[in-house]
Amino acid sequence: MPPDDSARRPTRSVLFICTGNTCRSPLAEGLAKRLLAERLGCEPGELPVRGWLVGSAGIAATLGDAPSPQAVAVAAEFGFDASGHRSRPVNPELLAGATDVIAVTRGHAAMLAVYYGGIGPVPVLLGGPDGDLPDPIGGDEAEYRRCAAAIEVHLTRYLAEWLGP
Repeated sequence: MPPDDSARRPTRSVLFICTGNTCRSPLAEGLAKRLLAERLGCEPGELPVRGWLVGSAGIAATLGDAPSPQAVAVAAEFGFDASGHRSRPVNPELLAGATDVIAVTRGHAAMLAVYYGGIGPVPVLLGGPDGDLPDPIGGDEAEYRRCAAAIEVHLTRYLAEWLGP
């Protein structure tokens, strides 16, 4: 068995930001955990010992809200359980502890700059040059499925940056 070098690995802390932390950012969080675990050959629960923390928060989130039923259903289709997720508002401590802050829209990134400028890393957009990801709130499962599929495509690009091809 190889020696455990997890204590020497720097921890990468990724924080996804959306509005209410009940749809897009929880989907991004769960998909990122699933994809990272697949690439690293571990279970999602083992990511912290592998040097990875992945979370999410919302610009206008209420503490403790459950994800939308559509987000939970689509998360299961995409290979992870979102039923235990509870929303949390973004705060200076979360931002300061992050190595990567990934906003779902330009508006979220702008609000972070206004309210928390200078705290934590400069946010990048999940959609990159493709821009904002529409909010599926109030939509049907097909709309959530399209959102999750788009998130997964964009996360693939980030994983390549973080872990190499």
